[in-house]
Amino acid sequence: MALQGTIRDFGLPDIFQLIGLQRKTGILTLVNDKDKESVTVTFEGGMVVNADSSERRLEDRLGNVLVKQGKISGARLDEALAVQKQTLQRLGHILASGSAITTKDLRDALSVQISQIVFRVFRWHDGRYQFTPAEAVDYDRENFAPMSTDFILMEGIRMVDEWPIIEKRIPSFDIVFRPVVDPSLIDVGAGAGPDTSVTERRVASPTARIRLAWEEERVFRKVDGVRTVQSIIDSTGAGEFEVCRTLFDFLNRNLIAPAGHGSAQSLDEAGVASPASAVPGHVLAVLVVSLALAGLLVQRRSPFAVTGLPPVLQRSYAAVLDGAARSRLARLERAVEAWRATHGAPPPALADLVRAGLVDRSYLHDPWSRPFHYETGGGGYLLSAVDASGASRADATLDRRGGR
Repeated sequence: MALQGTIRDFGLPDIFQLIGLQRKTGILTLVNDKDKESVTVTFEGGMVVNADSSERRLEDRLGNVLVKQGKISGARLDEALAVQKQTLQRLGHILASGSAITTKDLRDALSVQISQIVFRVFRWHDGRYQFTPAEAVDYDRENFAPMSTDFILMEGIRMVDEWPIIEKRIPSFDIVFRPVVDPSLIDVGAGAGPDTSVTERRVASPTARIRLAWEEERVFRKVDGVRTVQSIIDSTGAGEFEVCRTLFDFLNRNLIAPAGHGSAQSLDEAGVASPASAVPGHVLAVLVVSLALAGLLVQRRSPFAVTGLPPVLQRSYAAVLDGAARSRLARLERAVEAWRATHGAPPPALADLVRAGLVDRSYLHDPWSRPFHYETGGGGYLLSAVDASGASRADATLDRRGGR
């Protein structure tokens, strides 16, 4: 029998988690009646191996991204589509076998496009689902690496946590940004991303050299005062969340500034949703943070009914929530550094970051509602998570003493 119900009764994180836990093979169909959209997610052995949307087919997305990345021309795409119509072969296979793109190009584009479809449904707050088991499923085994449900949940909760903050600075994808630092000051190297130490991520000054990870540098080079956020997303081929998160970090570091609005491709046509059009972040955050409790309550009337939450599922939920705590901690660090760049010293209290609009109040606590530990002294600060007893955790501490 097929698993079916509504998202209001049994949340998407629970559905993905249980399909993964039971290593099921089949197709999960999700229908959003309000937006007249349906999404299919294909599982093999509990791993996500494909996804498609009625709003815009995966292969349409794939061809569009490859054109905007400059990997192929529009004319070459039309030729490949004509061959596909005659042979029914996958578009990616046609392009790769004809040497129009490399195998790596295809694998990277498939990974981004499939994950975009999957992550987008996590923003839905209503809809219907049905999981139909199957003996075997078809997908591009040669060019797509299956994604685990644990990875999907970890990434999903990170996006749920950070989108509300990002959308305050990037409320739509038609915004245009311009660089405010000389590109010749940019140094590229590993270990300089938005989640790393702020030692090499200071707020820009007119003469100081700026260190960026190569993924950041790729986004920065697209900021030209003409391209919209949507255009930057399309031309880099990266996920919308990663690009917007990087742009948000650039804004906080005074590397870029708004330059107005441009003429961007319709978000509906692009098959993506802007942060402003997404479901309110706090609604999804409450949903995800309460998964453990909700799982115990709804499983009794679910086709996946069990008498209690299995230990392995408890560990997965704990890992997801711990990931959310670390994400919030890293976000707080970036806000503290932004404050210090402006005021010359760390904020006296984390609540000052809320009043300054740098973070939402929810970021002052971990997913278990425990306040993060914060103290200042000697021109620096100590920011850390806490354990069950309320003591500072040594494995999740950001020590920025010494006024660096």
